[in-house]
Amino acid sequence: MQVGDSVEVYKLRCTNCGAPLPEPRPGDSWVRCEYCGYTNKIVDASKYVESLKLELERWIREILPPAVITSTTVDVAARYQIFQNLIKPKVSLTRANVRAKYLQQLSQPITPFITATPILSDDSKRFFEEALKIEALKDFAVVEEDQKLLSETLIYENLTAYLANIFRALSKNDTRTALKNCEEALQAIPELPEYSLVKERLRAVHSMLSAINELWNRNTPASLTLISNSVSLYSSLLQKVSGKAVPEVNPGILEVEKLCAESLANVIEIAHRLFSVGEDPLRIMEWFEKYVPIFNKLRETYKRPLQDLLEITTRVKEVVYSKTGLSELSVVRGQGTHYIPYYVVNARFSYVKGFLLRKGAESSIKLLIAGAAPLIEGPVLDVLGVSAGKPISPDKVEEAPALKFVEELLSRKVKTSIPPRAGVVPPLIASVHVEKLADSYIENANNYYRGKITFASTRVGELIYVPFTEVSKGILDFEGRLRIKLSADLKSLESLII
Repeated sequence: MQVGDSVEVYKLRCTNCGAPLPEPRPGDSWVRCEYCGYTNKIVDASKYVESLKLELERWIREILPPAVITSTTVDVAARYQIFQNLIKPKVSLTRANVRAKYLQQLSQPITPFITATPILSDDSKRFFEEALKIEALKDFAVVEEDQKLLSETLIYENLTAYLANIFRALSKNDTRTALKNCEEALQAIPELPEYSLVKERLRAVHSMLSAINELWNRNTPASLTLISNSVSLYSSLLQKVSGKAVPEVNPGILEVEKLCAESLANVIEIAHRLFSVGEDPLRIMEWFEKYVPIFNKLRETYKRPLQDLLEITTRVKEVVYSKTGLSELSVVRGQGTHYIPYYVVNARFSYVKGFLLRKGAESSIKLLIAGAAPLIEGPVLDVLGVSAGKPISPDKVEEAPALKFVEELLSRKVKTSIPPRAGVVPPLIASVHVEKLADSYIENANNYYRGKITFASTRVGELIYVPFTEVSKGILDFEGRLRIKLSADLKSLESLII
């Protein structure tokens, strides 16, 4: 029995991640890794395999007696003793370490596009190499307990390696490579009860990644089926783990992954709608890829939850459905080429008036807040005159000229489908974020009122679309009465037009 004879290190392996490489065609000098995307020189991959063999031999010499390494036969009793005394302590420590890393990886969401939190993309090469070492020892495991120890360690090594590659690929929006690693990870998980939950989670991830790849192939019906399956798998899994403490399938992490799948379901439904009316379904994916960096920045800056993305993609779906004649939106009548979303926020506040006899009073106003806030300077329509530094007195706000303009604007809204050729910027922030902008505006006004406002509440109402014309590269105007300045140039805004 030659130790390590059965280990497959003779196949070429990737010099970047350590995974097996596909068989190169005759005459090829290069071969691309399916697991990390790295293009290897065949000569370099061959040298790496040779160094792996030497490393494996050196490692075996460190833990086994020389006589065992060179022997062609070692009886069962001797192998058992060798495993217990020399191999088991080392493998047990390795198993504990790699399982900890495996659980650490599964403690973060496996989500395409969403990268606001740090990604733990450990070196997969290390784990693939450790898996080879564990495999080299399997002939010494002669009892079930020892075989289970090696088997579990090997499972964790391979899964940790594939997961590391998945996170690395997703950080680059490379869903095809992530999908390949997910497929291999599923193959590495045995059909045993203790692995059933993590396997179901990876199946849900696999279905989500497959849906994205089918969308890139413009196969929207298949993509719809796959993303629906992913959402269903998450719903089922969340029911199964309710009230349980299983680190591989933490309910909070599953909720995040499910929200990502539901948001992607909106995107795919939009793509299918575009496809059904003869338009390119990939147009929405191009928009989504441009928007996601903005969303990730908003999440990081304002600590916003992934729930926002679900609301925003729902709003985008409403825009596309309206432009393709399937539904209607609230649109302000007027001339313009750029439709900008505005949230109507109902604000009510209590304040004190008087100097000696201080009395309580109440006022209510409507605020207009641009849904394209990240690209607009001062997204809150300044109805109180805060920007001038002389806001209207709290007891006079209901007479403010800007509020009359808001009421007039709302009186001109109609339910209609937006013309197909119109350029619409969908909401880029969620309604909860809009409320926070409203609260901040009233708080800022209260600084000028010297704390006279004692209570304020805001509630987001309807969403309307206002048509603007271009005045300059950074200025848009509505009938000379509402002008907005872009925080970036017009090109940035137009890149998010649907």
